[in-house]
Amino acid sequence: MSNSAWIIVVSLILAVVGSLTLIFITLRYYWGERGTPPLTGAARRQQKEEELRLRSKQIENAAKNPRVTRSSSFWDNSKVYKDEE
Repeated sequence: MSNSAWIIVVSLILAVVGSLTLIFITLRYYWGERGTPPLTGAARRQQKEEELRLRSKQIENAAKNPRVTRSSSFWDNSKVYKDEE
């Protein structure tokens, strides 16, 4: 074969390998380790309810355990608790 024919053959092989790699990565991303395609109907509603339940639990936990802030004094590096104020 001539040099130009080899260039065409190698280019076609590389194009096929690149296309197959792109298809493989796309299928693995959408239907592989990540999970399945987006939910529909009742499954989506159930997921939304679960998210709302977990969010309300998170809000309750945040209300019971407020953030502890530092003292306004630059030199005092201890945390200020509500009981100590």
